Amino acid sequence: MGRGLDLIIGRRGDSLTGRVLDQAFDIASDLGTLRIATDHIRRIHFRNPPQTPTDEIWLANGDRLSGTIQQDGVQFQPEGGKRTSIPRERIHTVMIGQGIDPGARSLA
Repeated sequence: MGRGLDLIIGRRGDSLTGRVLDQAFDIASDLGTLRIATDHIRRIHFRNPPQTPTDEIWLANGDRLSGTIQQDGVQFQPEGGKRTSIPRERIHTVMIGQGIDPGARSLA
């Protein structure tokens, strides 16, 4: 069974569903620079002071890494759209494989 759709939430609250195409993300942390496979990541929060003073990667096992993500953006394939690179400064949060169901009823 494949993972659910991925979701990118923009700084303005807008969002896109689809697939994160990056195979891994590099984060410079107190532990050194680590390469984390996307399959092990559940969420990425990009730096947004004062709420999020550093980038954060939340792992599937519950661990969390803080530091500076080295990529300038996220490679993304929106549902029904063309592959694109979304600049990190436009992204608030990336949710990976969280079981997003575009057919579910909306909140409104």
